Amino acid sequence: MFETLTKIKKDDIKKPFWGLEVLETVEILGSDPDNGLEGKEALSRLGLFGPNGFGKAEVPSVFSTFIRQFQSPLIIILVFASIATVVLREWADASIIILAVAVNTFLGFYQERKAERAIADLSSYIQARARVIRDGKEMDVDVSTLVPGDLVRISFGARVPADARVVSAQNLSVDESILTGESMPVAKEIGSVSEAAIVTERKSMIFGGTFVAEGSARAIVTATGSSTEIGKLAQLVAETRQERTPLQKAVFALSWIIAVGISLIVAGIFVLGVSRGEPIVDMFVVSVAVVVGAIPEALPVGLTAVLAIGIQRIARRKGIMRNLVAAETLGSASVIMVDKTGTLTEAKMKLTDIVVAKKLTMSELTSSDIVTTSDDQTFSEEQKELLRLGILNTDVVVENPDKKPDDWLISGRPLEANIIREAAAQGINIFIGGVQNRDRMVLPFSSAYKFSVAREGNILVVMGAPDVLLARSEVNKDDYVAMMKQIEEMSERGRRVLGIATLDGSMRPGFRPEDLKGLNFKGLLGFHDPVRKDVPDTLRKIKKYGVSVVMATGDLKGTAVAVANEIGWDIKEGQMLTGEELKGLDDKALLEVLPHTRIFARVTPEDKLRIVRLYKKSGETVAMTGDGVNDAPSLKAADIGIAVGSGSDVAKGIADLVLLDDKLSTIIAAIEEGKRMIMNIRKIFVYLMSNSLDEVVLIGGALLAGLALPLSAVQIIWVNLFTGSLPAMGFAFDKDGDLERLDKSSPNIIDNEVKFLTIGVGIFTSVLLFVLYWLMVGFFSVELTVARNVLFMCFASYILAVAFSFHSLRRPIFSYPAFNNRFLTVGVALGFSFLAATMYLPFLQKFFGTAPVPPIWLTLVAGWIILNIALVEGAKFIFYRKN
Repeated sequence: MFETLTKIKKDDIKKPFWGLEVLETVEILGSDPDNGLEGKEALSRLGLFGPNGFGKAEVPSVFSTFIRQFQSPLIIILVFASIATVVLREWADASIIILAVAVNTFLGFYQERKAERAIADLSSYIQARARVIRDGKEMDVDVSTLVPGDLVRISFGARVPADARVVSAQNLSVDESILTGESMPVAKEIGSVSEAAIVTERKSMIFGGTFVAEGSARAIVTATGSSTEIGKLAQLVAETRQERTPLQKAVFALSWIIAVGISLIVAGIFVLGVSRGEPIVDMFVVSVAVVVGAIPEALPVGLTAVLAIGIQRIARRKGIMRNLVAAETLGSASVIMVDKTGTLTEAKMKLTDIVVAKKLTMSELTSSDIVTTSDDQTFSEEQKELLRLGILNTDVVVENPDKKPDDWLISGRPLEANIIREAAAQGINIFIGGVQNRDRMVLPFSSAYKFSVAREGNILVVMGAPDVLLARSEVNKDDYVAMMKQIEEMSERGRRVLGIATLDGSMRPGFRPEDLKGLNFKGLLGFHDPVRKDVPDTLRKIKKYGVSVVMATGDLKGTAVAVANEIGWDIKEGQMLTGEELKGLDDKALLEVLPHTRIFARVTPEDKLRIVRLYKKSGETVAMTGDGVNDAPSLKAADIGIAVGSGSDVAKGIADLVLLDDKLSTIIAAIEEGKRMIMNIRKIFVYLMSNSLDEVVLIGGALLAGLALPLSAVQIIWVNLFTGSLPAMGFAFDKDGDLERLDKSSPNIIDNEVKFLTIGVGIFTSVLLFVLYWLMVGFFSVELTVARNVLFMCFASYILAVAFSFHSLRRPIFSYPAFNNRFLTVGVALGFSFLAATMYLPFLQKFFGTAPVPPIWLTLVAGWIILNIALVEGAKFIFYRKN
């Protein structure tokens, strides 16, 4: 054993380890190529070198987020309006506009910071782990605790946790595209290279942040954190550019259209007023007020609030969103493509059957031929040997080997962990030539060739897909047919079947998967993975949303059908395709059968990628689950890539949504929240935009009709600030909604429903408001002061009240609990409180130019509220009657 140094200097990790031999590297870093560092030494070095990381996800600075609030054209207009009123010494108007700017800037700043931090902070839920050997024991540790000198073991699909010098390797290739841009995986080797070699030529090194594309290796960590190659690159990036989501970009563009359109209309009103003889200054102030009142400045703030709240709700339901764009897309998902294992099933692979090869050729198997491990049957020596051979192909770590097997904590794939437990239960010593022998693995499992290879002396032990192994084995035709029949029967019982075979002879240098021929087929291991209890109900629920669920699995056809039957699917002819059948269809033919296909069995990652692309081509919005490194291309191609929390680092690194519990119900919950976000954004848009023309029609109509101006500038601004913004923010917290009606036919925010309600309600309420004023002043000759105060109350109160009618854009108000959103209720209540204070508190009366309304007129105000609610309800009824 190499002597561990008690101290190591920071300069020691600056050596060109790629140019040094393994023993030199070990000596400099004070490590051990077999047993790694001592635990105490690792802890001491952690204090010296710090955690293995270079900062959390970047969050824009407070200042940059604050400044960004003033990029909205709606806020820009408010700022110019406040400057204009200050110059004109209209202090009342100026103070209200400045208050409006302050409130909306603060709310926008708060919600945007909330959304940004939600994305950055939630990433802490996804903890990266690494296999490390310390004190001669292999264990799983948090990546952040790695230190220079640690001996790590990496395998297919894992993210390299730090820069390290390769000590031993088995067919190791690493995808370094994240670091070098090189698209092809790089083969790694033990031998040293020139000290002058650039990063791309350092074949004896693996680098933090890259991914293992093939094989496995052991390596000694040479640099961690910001000292790694990728850490150095990260330090060169001074700031991260924060991109707006597509929806935010659309709202930003719409804001400019609204701002320019309203400004042009109000310019016409200003010219009309001046031409009618109104004082230029007074008319200018009123025009500024109309612009301010007509602009829905709460729209961008409400949008950001919806996204931030939605992301946090998804997190509470065990889903971690990695970006805001995906949060928007979730609600539009129309197809969910799921793997069977871990999503539909519990991922608790229980070893249930052990069948030796000679029994597979029998016409009928007896109960002793197929050992069911849960029946406490006695294993034959042949069956125990088959199980022992299976141990050699496992890649697990027993965290507490000193405990009883029933109490073992095993990290690794559930299927392999179950092999270990069953072997230990049968008295097989798993640590002799098995779990403790870290050099036994020749080829880790890959979906490309569907097997793994281990070495025991001069014998290669192969475990993988039974049909693949049989095709490479020396069996006659009759035996092959008989064995395949038994395999199919096992799969039809819902078993996940693995074959085990051996090959005598020493392994040649440069061994490749295609070299495996003439295998000696030994037998089968059968596993059962129970279907999750909540899956049938979840599938029925998602069907109501117009979302299709299809299964794409690498398992045999029979296994897929058995699981489908368990979850309540009635699979008919023509609803299943296998990988072989897919190869026989061109894209045009496959597009024709996609809508009818529910199961894709025995498919490869390439097949999944093709299916995803064709679904998208047919107009579907695709969400796809994956867990392995080979799923990465499909996850990236899907509209929403979903990685299970137990999956590979590659899958989680590229996914939009990471599930913490791997359940289908969590995917559905995330989609529900996505749909809820769309519904809430629609409510905010309709609510704000439907009353944005009120001031324009009122002032413009009064000028055209030759009537006195109905509202003062300060009144218009006050109503806009405290009747629009408060309830609009409340809609962001809505939990109710007709989610089942939000199907793939209406994924856009501004659809026909939104257009109809916005334009229909907006025009009718604005015109009715002007007609009310004309009737009071021009027809019934009501005193101007009374008419103005009544109109002010009607104007402010109806906007507040109709918020409850917009609580659902589809159902009538009497069919749902209108007051169950406490944020909306409080917002409306505050609005009415401010309105009452404006009308009845003396100092506010003087400030706003108001006066108490005679009690008899309050009945008109109440009637006006009811009339406008009826108008909104009528518009909803007409739209859905026609559609």
